[in-house]
Amino acid sequence: MSGIGWDPVIHSSEKVAWTIDSVLGADARFDFGRPMLPDSLANVAKISCLNETERLTLNHIRGHAYLYLFSFVEEYIIATAVRHSNAEVFGDHTVLRALLRFAEEEVKHQEMFRRACRLFINSFGHDCDVLPNPQAVAEVILSHKPMAVLLITLHLEIMTQQHFVESFRRGAADELDPLFRDMLRHHWMEEAQHAKIDILELHKLSADATQELREQSIDDYLKIVGALDGLLCQQAKNDIATLGRVLGRQFTEAENRELFDAQADAYRRTFVGLGISSPLFVAEVEKLSPAGAGRVAAVAKQFPV
Repeated sequence: MSGIGWDPVIHSSEKVAWTIDSVLGADARFDFGRPMLPDSLANVAKISCLNETERLTLNHIRGHAYLYLFSFVEEYIIATAVRHSNAEVFGDHTVLRALLRFAEEEVKHQEMFRRACRLFINSFGHDCDVLPNPQAVAEVILSHKPMAVLLITLHLEIMTQQHFVESFRRGAADELDPLFRDMLRHHWMEEAQHAKIDILELHKLSADATQELREQSIDDYLKIVGALDGLLCQQAKNDIATLGRVLGRQFTEAENRELFDAQADAYRRTFVGLGISSPLFVAEVEKLSPAGAGRVAAVAKQFPV
């Protein structure tokens, strides 16, 4: 992403702009005869305690959780975008315009995912257990150093692109639910621009930052990653509880362990590994601190991709 600037970001944002109604129109429906997530993200194909129909149901539950989790994290990203916009109110108006578009697009993403979750539940016919209190989690994330918040945001937005580019464009994509795939495509289109903004803002904040602040920011980022890992493991348990309720099954201890291991691994790869190990993300951390990049690399080994 060398050579990126604020004007090109605005131009790209305008070029790929879309509306929620163009993606989730009045006739929008999920096809529950197809998987929503590719198995590279869902990791259900090898679960031996489920039959093929039950594995498809778990894939659908994971699809709902995927949508919900993006709505969940947008809560703090919106607040971050607004903070950075406020800092430019009397500054560079080109930067302000780009940041305001960023904030508006993140609000749009959150509303799209919320609408999609409602559509899912109405068709699926069962409630799905999800993580509570997105506002409280947002406040915890925002309590960390601003550069750390930008790092986790960049991590998530690069990760989103990888989900689509590495999974949704491959041969298996034709087997996936078209509506789900289309939402992820539109989300990716704008997140690609947001990652550029994250980098520009990160460069701006780091320009005058002391080395101590850089190291503290990387350590704060790793604290957020640790907290995210805990939330993902809780969501894996929520999905298993939902699956048991939908199937009318009580899983044995061994079945619970198999299900949890498979789903926790999938969540950790999907939401942590694909971000923390991304070459673009690693390159930005190295610019902040070679020593910090080493600490990040050590943690990344816990989240193989």
